[in-house]
Amino acid sequence: MAFLEQECGTNLGNTGLQDCLEEFGHWKKLIITGSDFEIADKATALLESTWLTAINASKATRIYPLPGNFNFEGDQEERVQEDGWAGESETVREGKDKGTFTFKDTAFYNHLKLRTHNSRRNPSMFIVTSQGYILGYSENLETGKFLPQALSDFYVNKRTISDGDTKDRSGVFVEFADAKQWNDKGVWIKPTDWDPLLLDGVKDARLSGTLAATTETITVVGASDGVGVVGLVDANFSLYDDLAPLVPIAVTAVDNGDGTYATTHASITGAHTMTLFGQPIGTAGYEAINSISTTV
Repeated sequence: MAFLEQECGTNLGNTGLQDCLEEFGHWKKLIITGSDFEIADKATALLESTWLTAINASKATRIYPLPGNFNFEGDQEERVQEDGWAGESETVREGKDKGTFTFKDTAFYNHLKLRTHNSRRNPSMFIVTSQGYILGYSENLETGKFLPQALSDFYVNKRTISDGDTKDRSGVFVEFADAKQWNDKGVWIKPTDWDPLLLDGVKDARLSGTLAATTETITVVGASDGVGVVGLVDANFSLYDDLAPLVPIAVTAVDNGDGTYATTHASITGAHTMTLFGQPIGTAGYEAINSISTTV
């Protein structure tokens, strides 16, 4: 095919109706990603481990499930047309899809953390529906990558104020960059052996305790609520010599069931530091906002 040689109308889709209809439900959860995030194919996207790994990746590349949606006020713009003479009109562009999602109950601590994402540039977004579908788009229905939809605007609004009949709530305004991504290239997946609505972002935790030569008791609580964190395993704990921070020291952690852990390791001397990795526990992960530094 030569340059500027068009093949108009040769790539049209058939219009016969399929017998099985999707029941997406409403948009229940948003997952924010970077503009370059992608999942290789449908099979990979259907694995829970794919999402947990991305949630617990380094902060620069991780994805961020937002709190569940309580309400939505949409603003779907009609297509923009230009009127000419003699009653003619032409479509200039697709109308913009945008709206405000109000979250379910969120602590003010979480509101502050959500607002830090207002500095993001060119974010993208997957949508999880109330029926467990994950919505995205692909350039190829058969072999394409599973991609999040691009956003032209993302802004966590100021906290609403209770009037006695409503709660203080946080929410986010989003505007899609290109309506054609969903309307012309939209795809979905529906996991059957795990629930994407249970995906949760990494949770902040605080550590306390004093490092010792071989064993100590470490307390781990939620950064804001102070509730003991249970379920952590060996891989969650990071211990290193301050003179060799890239060389991890293996830690064995015994969960006492109340937010305290008996941790043991090879004998250490000198200045050492312990913190938490954002490793997944079920559908969430914990990351320490502080560390314990002790000279043994």
